[in-house]
Amino acid sequence: MMAEVISTALELRKTASYVGMWPAARRPCGSAQDRFLDGPVAALTGSTPAPVPVSTADDATAEATRIVSEAIGELMAFWNFKPSMGRVWSVLYLSQDPLCADEIGKRTGLSAGSVSMTVQELLSWGVLRQAWRPGSRKRHYVAETDILAMVTRVFRERELDLIDRSVKQLEAAAALLDAAQGALEPGRLLHVRFLAGRVHRLLLLSRAGRAVVARFAQGGLLDLRSLRDALGRTP
Repeated sequence: MMAEVISTALELRKTASYVGMWPAARRPCGSAQDRFLDGPVAALTGSTPAPVPVSTADDATAEATRIVSEAIGELMAFWNFKPSMGRVWSVLYLSQDPLCADEIGKRTGLSAGSVSMTVQELLSWGVLRQAWRPGSRKRHYVAETDILAMVTRVFRERELDLIDRSVKQLEAAAALLDAAQGALEPGRLLHVRFLAGRVHRLLLLSRAGRAVVARFAQGGLLDLRSLRDALGRTP
C-alpha cells in the first residue's frame, strides 16, 4: 500500500505540474505536500543520494528506522495529521518488542511531552495498543499492523463526516435556488436555473463520492465507476 500511495502522489504531482495547477513555485514554501514530494518520496524512489553508508548492523537498522519514520511522518502531514504520529507509529511498527515512552522518545527524538500526547492520539485512533513487558511497571505500546483497517477507520471517522457536512451545505444551497425560481422574472430565471443546475451537479457528485468512501470504509473496496457515472450524467 505504501508503494501505491507514493506512486500515486508522484503521478499527481506530474499531472498537476503539467497543467499548471501545482507548479513548485506556487506551492507554499515548506508545506507538507512540498516536504513529502521533495523529501521522503524522492529518497524512497531513488531520485536523491542514498543515505551515508553505515558500518554496523545496528547503525543500518537505526538509519533505516529513521528514514522510514520520517517518510511516514511526512505522509501523515500530507493527509493533515501530525508528523509525530507517523514517526511514533513507524518506530513501534518496526520494533519486535513493545516500547515504553522513554524508548519511543529516544528512537524518534521527540520530547517526553510530545511522545505522551502523540501516544494518546494514536490510541484514540486505534493504531496503537498497550502492552506489558515482564519485570517492568512502565506502560509499553505496540503498533496496529493491519494497515488497511487503519486507513478504513480514518475514512469512516473523518472523511465521511467531512463529506456529510458538504452534502448538507450543497442541499441547502440547492433548496434555496429551487425555491427562488418560482418568484423571478424571466430575465433572471435563466441565470438562477444555470446556478441550480451546477449546484445539483456538485450535489450529485458529492453523494456519489460519499457512497464510494462509505464502501471503502466498510470493506476496503474502491470502485470509482459511480463517480464516473455522476460526472457524465449531467451537462
